Order: sequence, then C-alpha cells, then structure tokens
Amino acid sequence: MILVAVNEGILPLRAAIRCVPDLVSLNEVDDIERALLYVAATRAKKTLHVLCHGVPSKFLCKEGLYQRKMPSP
Repeated sequence: MILVAVNEGILPLRAAIRCVPDLVSLNEVDDIERALLYVAATRAKKTLHVLCHGVPSKFLCKEGLYQRKMPSP
C-alpha cells in the first residue's frame, strides 16, 4: 500500500484547522486526522510506503516515523 502526500497542510487538513474556534477543538481535529492516518496505514497487508514532499506531516515527525531517504548513487 502507498500513502501519498502525507505532508503538513494536507495531513492534518489546513482547512479543518482554520475552522476551529479553540484549542480543545484543535486537539479534537488533530486526534481525528491522526486516527484517519492510522486506519489507512493499518490496512496495508504486506508493506506500507508513505510518501511526502516538502514538509512532512507533524504526525510522522512526532512519532519518529519520518526518515529522509537519500537516493543510492
């Protein structure tokens, strides 16, 4: 399975964050978005490839899941 565009601004969705009235709601939006990523990732049968460009999602960085992979020479 391949998850693409796991970038900041896309996950969590920037539009959803802009609409929240307070910090509690922001935490709820983060929890929902993180749960959606978890559900998508756990559906992989054999392997999971997570792709991003630019700034990776904070969910990948927070959990220590982001690792920049350099192309082989």
